[in-house]
Amino acid sequence: MTQTTEAAPGNGQYPSALVGWATVAILFILYVLSLTDRYIIALLVQPMKADLGLSDFQLSLLQGPAFALLYSACAIPIGILLDRFGRKLVLYFSVTVWSIAAAMCGFAQGFAGIALARAVLGAGEAGFSTGAYSVIGDSFRPDRVSLAMSIFVMGGVMGAGFVFLLGGPLVAALHENGAVELGPFGLLEPWRQAFILTGIPGVFLAFLIFFFREKKRPADQVATLGYGQAFAFVKKNFQFYFAVFVGISVVFAVTIGLQLWTPAFLIRTHGWDAAQIGIAMGIAQILAATTLPLHGWAVDKLYSRGMKAAHFSWVMGSSAVGVVVGAAAYLVSDPVVTVVLFGIFMATGMAASSIGPALVQIATPAHLRGRVSAMFVVCTGLIAMGLGPTTVGFVTDVVFRDEMKVGWSMIVSLLVVLPFAIAVLGLGRKKLSGMMDATAAPVAA
Repeated sequence: MTQTTEAAPGNGQYPSALVGWATVAILFILYVLSLTDRYIIALLVQPMKADLGLSDFQLSLLQGPAFALLYSACAIPIGILLDRFGRKLVLYFSVTVWSIAAAMCGFAQGFAGIALARAVLGAGEAGFSTGAYSVIGDSFRPDRVSLAMSIFVMGGVMGAGFVFLLGGPLVAALHENGAVELGPFGLLEPWRQAFILTGIPGVFLAFLIFFFREKKRPADQVATLGYGQAFAFVKKNFQFYFAVFVGISVVFAVTIGLQLWTPAFLIRTHGWDAAQIGIAMGIAQILAATTLPLHGWAVDKLYSRGMKAAHFSWVMGSSAVGVVVGAAAYLVSDPVVTVVLFGIFMATGMAASSIGPALVQIATPAHLRGRVSAMFVVCTGLIAMGLGPTTVGFVTDVVFRDEMKVGWSMIVSLLVVLPFAIAVLGLGRKKLSGMMDATAAPVAA
């Protein structure tokens, strides 16, 4: 394939380690919040189904495509804004928009209203994901990006964990207290209160964005409006970006599907309540999140020692382990063992969530990172968030026609979809180490 010699910036163009890690800390906190607002719906499936008369497929649409629609669509213009006008304001407005939309899910009436609020939530989170990836790419050398990205993404996995650990008892407490009369807003059922309480904090925490320093662009790297330059670069290195965009997105799809539907499995198959699920799955996901820096550290070490395909090889191996462990989780009879195996699956399968974005930043010139990161976010939105939860709901409703077989639907996703992702990543590993060598040779310490 055609190689390129456009490299990432040299070491002198990166901020100090203190500034870089302070930036990661701020983004980490906000990522925890974003996943809380995104995934709280997983604990509200049963009461929403009962109150609104929704099917599993409709609920999967709210969890996946309703969110992914504007998440994907808005990433493209946001990529231009990030490269052209900077990161801070875009990130601030993104956090504010998603927080307001998250709270509005509690006021919306019916399927259509909640779908609209979830779509606006997706639009806000698209700006945050795209901006955060490019900010981290600007802040660390190529041979240190994976560790920084893994710690940032750890916030996302922990956010999902906190949804269950704290959200479960919260939902149980709200359910015990019952509905609340809120004047002109009418009667707020407990599940509506949960959306509002988890959405409001982001409006205030958005101001954290203004505490990190923004890197100035060199005069010769001023971004142009439009995507022509970015598309040309991606086309020139098509095999690499296809392997990363599609392979990583499909791994995401399976992981998100399991995250969002395992609570329903534990309720339907084992009779667990929201509090039990919240504590067990919260601990499992938080513990899994603590392993993410190990993935980033190991890949950075292998890459700096000359293993150019380290990122691909690591994700492929982790995903292969995830196929076996994940499938076993829904075949065992003990729900505690299910949660333990789910946690191990998260520890292995979620390696892609940090290594994928790191690959994009390493291979992409700084003045194109916002727009190429936006393309990556579009793929993850359409494939991962659009198809992950929906596939499980569709197979349950249409293929098995039995809500009690949701576990088998997740097994189908693991055994059919995840091996496809491994194959796509294998294509990148086999053919594109040369491109990685040309675009992102490690800088000596």
